[in-house]
Amino acid sequence: MIRRFYIMPLNHRATEEAVDEFIEVYSACDEFIAGLSASAAGLDFGGDTVIWENVFDAEETYTGLYMMHPYHACSLDSVLMGDSPELITQDTFTVRYELPGEIPRIESGIRRLVLMKLPDEPESTAEKLLSEPAEHVATTVFSRDNVQWVSPKGKVWTHILEQGFSDDDDLDAYLETAHGIGTSSKDGFRRMGVDIDDLKILTYPFELKPPQDPAPLPADDTPVFYAITAQLEPGDVDAYVKLLESSYDLHMADHGCKLVHRLRTVDQGYLGAEVQSIWEVPSIAAYNPMRFSTGGDANWNRYAREAATLVKGGKRRFYRAT
Repeated sequence: MIRRFYIMPLNHRATEEAVDEFIEVYSACDEFIAGLSASAAGLDFGGDTVIWENVFDAEETYTGLYMMHPYHACSLDSVLMGDSPELITQDTFTVRYELPGEIPRIESGIRRLVLMKLPDEPESTAEKLLSEPAEHVATTVFSRDNVQWVSPKGKVWTHILEQGFSDDDDLDAYLETAHGIGTSSKDGFRRMGVDIDDLKILTYPFELKPPQDPAPLPADDTPVFYAITAQLEPGDVDAYVKLLESSYDLHMADHGCKLVHRLRTVDQGYLGAEVQSIWEVPSIAAYNPMRFSTGGDANWNRYAREAATLVKGGKRRFYRAT
């Protein structure tokens, strides 16, 4: 089984309400995608990063159904994609490990995730020190990031120490022990005999649901309508529409998507302004290769870069004709 942590630092637009919705949407993923379980998201105690933890039953689920599922395209991507007016993340990355059997589990509590860059030589020493649960720790896994499939971002960290605590009191008690002090800093690791290149620690609350039974995925062979509703200052509307016409519309047309209509709120009618654009996309399945190609698409990147200075919020939605 593959254990995966998606690390998503928040940007300047992340309000408390938006973060609460973000956590709710990601935690619900196991209700939609078969083969993905133990889905829980939480806000790091530092308040600036959301961590989403989950388990895949096989690499084929990770690289296949999860990547292509409508819930991924429609809901998960809304806070991640640079062209989304709901974007509230930046510099995201994943860490993963694979075990032959079940992933150790407690139903709720506090997760402490210690991400490490370790040279090859100290790995065996680290494994001896970190593989067994320490005092006050309910679950422990220490592993190299050993999953074969790697995204274009590559592997950011070489090793993962995942710890589960029943509550805050157990976490606090652990951090007062020699083991807890040792795993809390690069100096601490060195004093334990592990020469570590870099270290990042994330701590957050989590709560798992009982095993879910997602509905079968429906056929995906009909056109859908992709709508972006951008909220803007009234004085920025003309610049935004020009940016759409010069960049985003070209990106969509290159992938066989037709602009159906574009609406803007009437001048001097509102304190703020909105521009809504709707494109016809061949299917949700057809959207996925578009998403995967954005990194190398000059038109998409120009739009994402310049729209970030204009768009104040909004919505990104996929619709089907009734």
